[in-house]
Amino acid sequence: MTVFQGLIIVFILFVLYKAIRRFINKEISIWLMVFWCGFWVVLGLIAIFPIIIESIATFVGVGRGVDLIIYIALFVCFYILFKMSIKQKKNEKDIVDLVRKIALVQAKKKG
Repeated sequence: MTVFQGLIIVFILFVLYKAIRRFINKEISIWLMVFWCGFWVVLGLIAIFPIIIESIATFVGVGRGVDLIIYIALFVCFYILFKMSIKQKKNEKDIVDLVRKIALVQAKKKG
């Protein structure tokens, strides 16, 4: 095991600890805790056994495992950006609707 792999494992153990603590403190749901723990365990396995990602990259036709990880990360980031943009537009619309309703209620009280 390399120093880099060791550091990654220590970091993953820290993140797993934090996720479990947040679940115990009822800050996140069990499903979110399971998702994050699963995500970090998979990353830990890839860090310990990099041949896994290399094999998957070869199977899907990408040159290197690192390239596959970068492509996936970019796709996920753009998808999250897209979802956040939609959510922000919805929130803006909801705020405008709420302000209008409050203004109408206040206008009726004065009038």
